[in-house]
Amino acid sequence: MLKKILLISIPLLLLSGCWNYKDINTTRLVSGMAIDYDSKKDEYITTIEIVNLKAGKRGVMKGQYYQSRGSLPFEGVRDIIMKTGRRLYWTHAKVIIISEEIAKKKMMPILDYMHRDAEFREEIYFIVSKEKTAQEILEKYTAEEFSPILSYHMYEGIQSEKNLPKYIGTESWQFIKTLYEEGASTVLPTVENVEKNEEIYPILGGVAVFQKDHFVGYLTESETTAFLWAVDRIKGGLVTVDPKVDNQKVNVTLEILKNKTELKPIYKNGEIIMNIEIMTDVNIAEIDGSIDVIGKKGRTVLEKEAEKYIQNQVERVIHKVQKKYNSDIFQFSKKIKNTMPHTWKNIYKEWDKIFSEIKVNVEVKVHIQGSALQSKPIQIR
Repeated sequence: MLKKILLISIPLLLLSGCWNYKDINTTRLVSGMAIDYDSKKDEYITTIEIVNLKAGKRGVMKGQYYQSRGSLPFEGVRDIIMKTGRRLYWTHAKVIIISEEIAKKKMMPILDYMHRDAEFREEIYFIVSKEKTAQEILEKYTAEEFSPILSYHMYEGIQSEKNLPKYIGTESWQFIKTLYEEGASTVLPTVENVEKNEEIYPILGGVAVFQKDHFVGYLTESETTAFLWAVDRIKGGLVTVDPKVDNQKVNVTLEILKNKTELKPIYKNGEIIMNIEIMTDVNIAEIDGSIDVIGKKGRTVLEKEAEKYIQNQVERVIHKVQKKYNSDIFQFSKKIKNTMPHTWKNIYKEWDKIFSEIKVNVEVKVHIQGSALQSKPIQIR
């Protein structure tokens, strides 16, 4: 018995440890990457942000940039290895910024490269640059004192989307998964540079709409919020409305506590109708005036005004996406396929045409749970 234990335990001791261990002194930690396309030379321009552990005072990290070109993204990455003299380590890479031109025509080579390369993590985020190029987002950044590693700063911004429903993060595996789904498409967050107090830094806001692997247009921040309501991705944020109580208007800000959106397709008289039911709980966060919207009468008016506002916003963004982009980013096709599989088999070949004409009914129910710490508006006498 003792011999058997020794025979089992000795190989385990010899083989244990970090089998894929990499010495940090022989690698470069990649935090993010920007990819552009030069149509004249038919080349990809790859800009990589590397974490420089030696830069700055008192061991503060700093982003360092390298750029290269190649007929394929992988070729440019290989060339950067020659420039750095060390192997690139991608496990800690968080974002890939792509130009609009890449998003329109050249997404598949990048997706294929990432999907095949074992060093890329499936949780990496894609972001579309609204600047002329993607590399401008990295190279024009001057606010290093605020956040020394730009890619990590943008990653943290995406993680905060539940508090700012103006964009939505899409990981690489989610984008690729959508490509396999019949009829469905997706969106990616967008970024652009702003200048404030003589510093240049990127701001996330809005989304880029895709039809499968091709970029087709943008949604603004307010349109993105409405889109998130439609797809049940609202986790927080604020809504401002101006209800009329006793013939007086007042601006009121509502804080979203929770939301539940349900898609319910029905087949009626030979056509499919999508019913969207939105149920939102809110708090009264701010009242710009002394009109009573907390009492029963004012609260009822406020709830109705909020319901009307949300309904109009959702209907507008659905209409825009149907008529202008014809891209099923709302996942209507997936819902129909799951709930009415036989119907889907009969329509999936003509889904693009059907989606642009499908009738959508939006119903909203807003419930005001409370008014924070105040039970009455401030009165001036």
